[in-house]
Amino acid sequence: MIPTTLNWLRHSNSLWGRTLVATIGGLCIAITFPAFNFAPGIFIGIFFILLSIRQAGFFQAFLLGTLAGIAYYGLVLKWLTTYLGPIPWAALSIVEGLIFGLAIAVIAVVWKWLAQLNLGSFKPLVISFAIATIYTAREYAAGQFPFGGLPWARGGLSQADTYLSKWAWAVDISGLTWLIAMICGMAAIKFIAPLPPGSGLVLRIRSWLPTFGVGIVVFVLPLALVLDASPTSGTIRVAAVQGNANAGLFAINPPGSIMDKHLAVARELISSGKAKGVELMVWPENSADLDPVTMSAPKAKITDFVNNELKAPLLFGNKTFRGTDYFNEVDLWLPDKGLTDWYDKKRPVPFGEYVPNRSFFMSLAPEMIGLIGWDMSFGKRDGIFQIPNKGAVGSLICFEVTIDELSYDLVDSGAKAIMVQTNSSDFGRSEQGVQLAAVSRMRAIETGRTVVSISTVGVSGIYYPDGSIQDELPTFTPDAMVADIPLRSEITPAVAYGRYIEPTSFAITLLLFPTAVIGNWILRRRRKTQV
Repeated sequence: MIPTTLNWLRHSNSLWGRTLVATIGGLCIAITFPAFNFAPGIFIGIFFILLSIRQAGFFQAFLLGTLAGIAYYGLVLKWLTTYLGPIPWAALSIVEGLIFGLAIAVIAVVWKWLAQLNLGSFKPLVISFAIATIYTAREYAAGQFPFGGLPWARGGLSQADTYLSKWAWAVDISGLTWLIAMICGMAAIKFIAPLPPGSGLVLRIRSWLPTFGVGIVVFVLPLALVLDASPTSGTIRVAAVQGNANAGLFAINPPGSIMDKHLAVARELISSGKAKGVELMVWPENSADLDPVTMSAPKAKITDFVNNELKAPLLFGNKTFRGTDYFNEVDLWLPDKGLTDWYDKKRPVPFGEYVPNRSFFMSLAPEMIGLIGWDMSFGKRDGIFQIPNKGAVGSLICFEVTIDELSYDLVDSGAKAIMVQTNSSDFGRSEQGVQLAAVSRMRAIETGRTVVSISTVGVSGIYYPDGSIQDELPTFTPDAMVADIPLRSEITPAVAYGRYIEPTSFAITLLLFPTAVIGNWILRRRRKTQV
C-alpha cells in the first residue's frame, strides 16, 4: 500500500489527484499556526504543494497553488468571521489565495527551466534555492498588497513555539521562512527523482548528503544557539493592565466604562502592593473610550490617578481628533506633567479603521461599509517614548506588530523594550489572540527586545528576547502583570541584515521569472529544431 501511494505521488498526472494533494498541503500549512500548533505542518504542506506542481505548466500550477492558498488562508484566518461575518473572510482568503497561487506558478516555471539545465550535482541546491526565494518573495508581496498587505501567517511565524524560532534572531522571520522552504524543496526534489533500484547504499547516501547537510543546518544549528536576555541597559519595572473590557469597534458601552474598568484593575493592583516601585504602567489599545486629550472629565480622572495613585508614567490607548484628522493613538501621561508625548498609529487597518476607495466599496456593500463611520488617519510621529531615568521604549498598536519595518524603526530609534498595545475584543475567543501573541513573541527574539503585549481581553503576555514567556494572563479576565523587564540596546543580526531578505528575494524573483520564461521558450524551440 505504502509503495503504491508513494509511486502515485511521484508519477500521477491526474488533475484531481494533484488538486487533492495541493489542498491538503495548504491545510497542513494552516494547522501549523496557533491555536492548532502542529509544528511539522508547514514542512509537510510545502512538500505536498511542490509534489502537486511537479512538471506542471504556469496555468495548472496557478490553479493548484490558488486552491492550496485558499485552503491555507481560509483556515488560518477563520477568526475574521467573528468580526464581520463570512463575506470579508472569504474575500480576503481568495485574494491571498490568488497571490499564493501566482507564486506557486512562478515556482513551477522556474523549476521546469532549471531542471533542464546542466547544473551537475548542484542542481537540487540551485532549484531549492530558487523555490525558497520565490516562496519568501510571495510573503513580501502579500505584505504589501492590497491596501498595505497582510503580513499574517508567514512561514517563519509558524515556529514561534519551537526551538527553530531562534533563527529569527539571526535571519529574521523571513529568513526562517526561506530556510523552511529550502529544506522542503530539497526533500521534494529527492523524493520525485529517486535513484533507480540497485544503485547501492553508498550511492544513495551520497545522493542524499546535500539534503541532509541543509537539514542539519536548519534543524541542529539552533540547538547550539543560546540567546541573551540579560539586562544590558538596566531594567524597568512595568505593570501591564488587562481590563477585560468589550472595546470592540461596534460595541455599545456606557461612556467612560472602558476606562473605568482599566482604572479598577490598576487600583486593585496598587492597593495589593504588587505595583510598588512600578516605573511604567501600560494599558491596551482603546483603553480610554473618552478622550483625555480633548475632554475635561476624563482628563481630570487620568491626571488624578497618575499624580496621586500611580505616581509613575502611564502609557495608554486613546482615540482623538487633531483638526480634521482622527487618530488611533497611544498617549504618555507623566505625574505632574500630564500628556507629554503621543504616537499615532501609522498603519490603520483597512476595512476596520478606514475604508480605502470608500465610494467604490460603499456601492458594493453600503450597510457593511457604513458601519465604519469615520476613517482614521495615518500617523507620522515616531513610536518612541522617553521614560524618565530609563530611556526609550517603543510602542506598536495591534496589527502593527506584524509589519517588519515598524519594529525595525523602533530599534533603530533607540527603543530598549517594545510595548504592543492591542484590542482583540472584536475577535472573541477565536485564534486571533494567540496568533497575535505568537507574533509578539517572535518580535522579541528578532529584535532582541522584551515585548510587553497587552490586550483589552487577551492574549496578554511579557516575552523576553530569548523567546521565553515571563508571564501571560488568562483571557477574558481582569488582571495585570508586573515584572522587572530587561532593557537592551544591542542590535541583532536580524535587525542589521535579516531585514533585507524579503525585499532581496522579491528582487531576485523579478529577475528569475522572465529569465525562466525566455529560457523555457528557447529550450522548446531548440527541441523542435532538433526534431
